[in-house]
Order: sequence, then C-alpha cells, then structure tokens
Amino acid sequence: MYKSLIAALPVFLLLSCNQSQKNSATIKVSGEGKIRIKPDLINLTINIEFVQPRMADAVRLSQQTADTVVAILTQFAGQNDIKTSNISANKEYNYNRGRNVFLGYKAEQSIDFVLRDISRFTDLTAKLLTTKINAIARVEFGHSKSDSLLREADLLAYDDAQKSAHKLCERANVKLGSLVYLTNTGEAQADESMYSNMGNINTFNKSYGGAGFKVSPEVLVFSRKVISEYNISD
Repeated sequence: MYKSLIAALPVFLLLSCNQSQKNSATIKVSGEGKIRIKPDLINLTINIEFVQPRMADAVRLSQQTADTVVAILTQFAGQNDIKTSNISANKEYNYNRGRNVFLGYKAEQSIDFVLRDISRFTDLTAKLLTTKINAIARVEFGHSKSDSLLREADLLAYDDAQKSAHKLCERANVKLGSLVYLTNTGEAQADESMYSNMGNINTFNKSYGGAGFKVSPEVLVFSRKVISEYNISD
C-alpha cells in the first residue's frame, strides 16, 4: 500500500503543478499616456561675475548688480519666485605661455527666477540687459501644474495598457481577469517634455539696442509609462 502511495505521489504533484500553472497564467502589457499643453511659466538663471584687483571691489560690484537685478525682478513677480545665491570669491588666473597669470579676484553670484507671465518676457529681458549681468544662463519653459499633469498622464497610460490587454486577449481567445501587478516606470521625460530649454543668453557685448528677446515656446509634452499584469483564463 505504501508503494502505491509513493507511486501516486509524483502524478499528484504533476497534476497540482499543471493546475497551479494554469491558474496563474497572466498577461503583461505596457501603456503610455501623453498630455500636450502650452507652457505658462519661464525659469531663468541670471549670472553675475566680476574680476577686480581687490576682492572687496569684486564683491561690492557683484552685490550692487544683484541688488539692481532683484529690484527689476520684483516688478514682475513676488519674492518667493526669486532665489539669490551667496557670493563666492576666488583668485582668477589665466594660463599663458606655460604658466598661470594672476588676473585678480573673481566674485560670482547667481539668481534663479520664475516668470509666471510669458507675455512679459521681452520686457523683462530688455531691462535685465541694461544691467551689468554676465549672462542669462538658463531659459526653460515649464508649467505650473506639472505634478497634476503627470498624474493625469499616469491615468491615461493605465487606460492605454488596459485597452492593449483587452485587445490581446480577444485576439488570443482568452478571458482577461483581475489586475495582479501595476507600476509606472518612473520616467517623466523631464528633459524633453516637462521643460523646453531655450539655451543661454550671453550679455557681455550689450549690443542688443535696448531690445529684449522674443520667445515662441513650443508645446510641452508630459509623458508617462506604466506596466500592468492581469490574470487570464480560457
């Protein structure tokens, strides 16, 4: 009798495994959601840089210019949209004929700014170009509701994945069951979708005739991807 039980055990285990594999059959699909929208803000980084024989003079000129720039920026936004870095000062050298030549002391400072009315960008840059700034080092278009737009893109990606699962099951003549796994890929495509970079605006020659820069921002694309896994049955 024990021999019969031992002989029957592998058959039982095989049937159990086959039944378990049959019950755990799944289908995994991916989906993508995209939202296209016009930007409603611009992020700017303004660089200030001076090289002087005396460190105190370099720092003073940097601070004076920063104060002038902040006064201009407050005409276009509140204090919360303006972030000023601390002044850093170091010795400045120029490599010439095999040796470093001391030029003086360089004082640097940067100001980050958010312009929430794109129509005023030309007026803003026109006023900034009248100051002694070194460059507008970063000009990026973005959207004030980027987090909400990404969450909405997640939902669109989920819907897209579910539609793909239904179509595949219909073609394979199987039934789509419950959702067993869901994740987004964590890819927000920040460089290509959430922001559109206009590049740098160097201001060292000041040959703009008092005119500001005009912008024609492209449509932003907020893109998300999800992976879903569903049970399937015959």
